[in-house]
Amino acid sequence: MTSIFQDIRYGVRILLKQPGFTLVAVITLALGIGVNTAIFSVVNGVLLRPLPFREADRLALLWHRGAEAAGGDRTPLSYADLLDMRAQNRSFEGIAAYQWTQLNNSGGDAPIQLAGVNVTSNFLTVLGVNVQLGRDFQPNDEQVRAPQAVILSDGFWRSRFGADQRVIGHTLKLNGVNANIIGVMPPSFDFPRPEVQVWSALQLEQPTRRGPYFLTGVARLKRGVTTSQAQLDSRQMISSFEKSNFNLNVFAVNDFIVGEIRPALIALFVSVTLVLLIASVNVANLTLVRAASRLKEIMIRSALGASRARIVRRLLTESLLVTLAGGLVGILCASWGASFLVKLAPPNLPRIDQIKIDGTVLGWTTLISLLSAIVFGLVPAWQSSRLNLNDMLRDAGKNTGENQRRRRSRNILVVAELGLAVMLLAGAGLLVKSLWRLGQVNLGINPNRVLTMSYTLTGDKYNDGAALRDFGRSFVEGVQSLPGVNAVAISSSLPPDQTDYSDVFYIEGKPIPTQPNIAYFSSVSPEYFRALEIPVRRGRVLTEDDRENEPLVCLVNETFQRTFFGSEDFLRKRINIDAPGKPKWVEIVGVVADVKYNGLTESVQPIIYLPVAQSPLSAGFLVVKTTPEDATSLIGPIRNELKKVDPDLPVTNVGSMADQVSNRLAEPRFRTGLITLFAVVALLLACVGVYGVISYSVSQRTHEIGIRMALGARAADVQRMIVKQAIYMSVLGVIVGLTISFFVVSLMVKLLFNVTPRDPIIFGAAAVVLATTAFVASYIPAHRASKLDPLVALKSE
Repeated sequence: MTSIFQDIRYGVRILLKQPGFTLVAVITLALGIGVNTAIFSVVNGVLLRPLPFREADRLALLWHRGAEAAGGDRTPLSYADLLDMRAQNRSFEGIAAYQWTQLNNSGGDAPIQLAGVNVTSNFLTVLGVNVQLGRDFQPNDEQVRAPQAVILSDGFWRSRFGADQRVIGHTLKLNGVNANIIGVMPPSFDFPRPEVQVWSALQLEQPTRRGPYFLTGVARLKRGVTTSQAQLDSRQMISSFEKSNFNLNVFAVNDFIVGEIRPALIALFVSVTLVLLIASVNVANLTLVRAASRLKEIMIRSALGASRARIVRRLLTESLLVTLAGGLVGILCASWGASFLVKLAPPNLPRIDQIKIDGTVLGWTTLISLLSAIVFGLVPAWQSSRLNLNDMLRDAGKNTGENQRRRRSRNILVVAELGLAVMLLAGAGLLVKSLWRLGQVNLGINPNRVLTMSYTLTGDKYNDGAALRDFGRSFVEGVQSLPGVNAVAISSSLPPDQTDYSDVFYIEGKPIPTQPNIAYFSSVSPEYFRALEIPVRRGRVLTEDDRENEPLVCLVNETFQRTFFGSEDFLRKRINIDAPGKPKWVEIVGVVADVKYNGLTESVQPIIYLPVAQSPLSAGFLVVKTTPEDATSLIGPIRNELKKVDPDLPVTNVGSMADQVSNRLAEPRFRTGLITLFAVVALLLACVGVYGVISYSVSQRTHEIGIRMALGARAADVQRMIVKQAIYMSVLGVIVGLTISFFVVSLMVKLLFNVTPRDPIIFGAAAVVLATTAFVASYIPAHRASKLDPLVALKSE
């Protein structure tokens, strides 16, 4: 124990005597450890912390699946589906469901809109969650004419009611109705999305047909049952209305919450791990150079009887001290970095409140610090302990084979960090190209100079179709009269990812299919297609003549045409959008171009556009095409027009459509920016590594260079000799890095959009960038070597 303390004291003294080496090594390690710890805090908070549910691994979400269905593998369920599954399933202990909603809250200083979820009474029971205050929903809360019961989120309870525990039993005016506050959710509960403020009891009439489809199922698997088994079992269930088999998508809740972000976080974590390895390799090279300058000291210790183990231990102790300092500085950097990442993170990053520097993160920092000390300390320590004392005494000062082995060790380390750097460059290049491709996606609309906002009409004054039509007509006419407005429309759907609902339909003259035809439905006013510049492919557009008492008509998109009619002439064909035996026939009068309503990366689904006069909106979006480039300049005047129509109506999601589309790129932009930043850091560290090794090589070969120049070598020859060493190392690094990338880059496929993982252009560009950087890094010491005075160089040894 005494000898260990002696090693520590000696190590501190030596490091303080060499402040240059110590400072560079600590800063380099702090950079690597800091970014690694910061990203690990995100990975730990989002991916590793347990979800706030009892036995969360047994929870699953339920949708219909099938490419032919609107919504693809995430097509919502109907209430009839929910009842059938509860009666027939063999895989679940319980099945609940929820539906998104917007709630108008009045009674305060100004009307506001709350994010809400309507849930079945067993919702919290299935999830295994208890309220922190009050009671859970009861089956009688689901009765259609029962008093509305709501549970508040912890955040809304604190912000609106000041965490007053007497709030239970009070009422909250929602959609014109006084809802009873029966409970408050625990602080950690924010399912299914963090923005939810109110959970209310879902009240539905007994279904008379299979559709419409608007629910997401939540189920608890029986013990020992997997999601795959439950999915297969679902095919045995039969709809009580159509007698067709179910085909469910049983999706683990953990994958639903963090599944989409998991590949990006893993990619970020791999990136910072590579940065840490490069930093460790850089410090290892510094330590090798430093060890070479201490050969005399090590020779004396060996001559005085110091064992190889004692020499290795003393050198490793110095490495651990450097790592400890780097780790402490790294933790400070990580603390700041984690806070910065939270602010920088896209708004849809799940579990963002769980990101913090805690015991798990500090434990991880300790582990990687120890590993870093081993990586950069063991090789130099081992090399220094393998000295042949007789050879060193005989050949002191000469360029012996031992020096050749040391040079080879340094070169191998540089090749390693160049290989790691080129891997990061290739990955960053793929993500940059993918982000560019994502930004070029054709949405089917022109989002420029378009202002949008959402609203929900509730209460007794909007309890029939006539009142809904009157509001829409008055609001549109008022906004249309404003200066700077080109076109105004209202719609129940909005690109790129806002859809209303999907439902079953039947085609006149065709037999009822085994699997029902399903499409999205959207109610729109006539100017909708002009406001978003959606071209009409065939037939006519909707007009003001398509009123409530006129024959029912609709438009469909091109995907609808291809899916259900192919090359068949379908204009003037009729579809039944209610149910067989209860005709509600709607005539197809036109086809419009495809528009993305399911996000930027998903395929376009079939959609049916209905005139808003024939299918009135209780909740929807206002779409305004403006003359000014800055569409948001009309927000104030439009709000004033809304107050004239309904002064108590709140609106949300106010902003330009261009900004909304740009916001959909926030998550890929976030990960691409960070990985590109880490790639640049890796490149700079590799550049420093090449510069350091070449500079040290030049200093060791000064005598040799002097002889070459005395014998007639030109400055260009000396430069070529020095640069060739760097090019040789960079070529090896590129070969190693791209070879590894070729085999592991397929792991990034979920992060890429319309990009081949092994894109030869990206790989080639990464190689060129790395080789160019290595050349620049080596040119400075090469140029300095070519300016040596031969007489001075010959006297250097």
